[in-house]
Amino acid sequence: MVNTANKVIKVALNEVGYLEKKSNYQLDSKTANAGSANYTKYGKWYGLNPDLWCAMFLCWIFNEAYGETTAKKLLAGKFSAACEEIRQNFIGKGHYHTSNPKIGDVIFFKGTRHSGANHIGLVVDVSNGKVYTVEGNTSGGSTVIDNGGGVAKKCYTLSYNRILGYGRPKYDDSTSSNDAPSKIPTYSRKQFIKDVQAATGAKTDGIAGNETLSKTVTVSESINRKHKVVKPIQEYLNYLGYNCGKADGIAGSKFTAAVNSYQKKVLGYKNLDGEVTARKKMWKSLLGLI
Repeated sequence: MVNTANKVIKVALNEVGYLEKKSNYQLDSKTANAGSANYTKYGKWYGLNPDLWCAMFLCWIFNEAYGETTAKKLLAGKFSAACEEIRQNFIGKGHYHTSNPKIGDVIFFKGTRHSGANHIGLVVDVSNGKVYTVEGNTSGGSTVIDNGGGVAKKCYTLSYNRILGYGRPKYDDSTSSNDAPSKIPTYSRKQFIKDVQAATGAKTDGIAGNETLSKTVTVSESINRKHKVVKPIQEYLNYLGYNCGKADGIAGSKFTAAVNSYQKKVLGYKNLDGEVTARKKMWKSLLGLI
């Protein structure tokens, strides 16, 4: 089996939106029991709960993508809950770089708690002088947050002064796997909202509200399968890691599979219908209204 960077990127993107918990309860839910006590499913898996968890998140996504043996090899030898230990492992193997990041690299950040790396993440895209990441134990914004409350996709300029460097796992090759897009798209929720608004005749301001929701339409393989709003849904689901294949504006079998996966993993549906139903829960979730 070919172990590509896209495998871990897909797992990481699926975790975006996870919130840490206020107690050791409902750890597997993305949003339930949210708090600021550093309880997470990643810490439970690692065996260190509660605790700062950005490194444990990083190890967890590699373990999910490749299994323990291969994941440890890709992380230069071992799992660790300490960012600096992981950085030193890459340095020791000669797989550490201070510039020119690549998709799939492990990114390390300076902090204030101690010398070396205080925070860690995964590089999911590099373009236009910026590096895009998925990080655990962080929050939104354009600066490093090294003890935030969730999993977030973030972006920094390549010259950002808190970037220490990049660990480069030895993936088998640079070819994308069959179950993930070959190019991880850069597509923010705000852009998605604007595209949905334009496709449905709502006010195009990138801010979702009742008017935007009221204009939504039902989309599936059998309903509105070629509606203008299909392409934004495909692009956004790809961005989140739910493989819709090529965003061609036609709802087909990959669209259905991606919608079903989102319904199961994010919304907790038991009965999957492959449908993004007008004004209902999935639209609200995609638009950030719940």
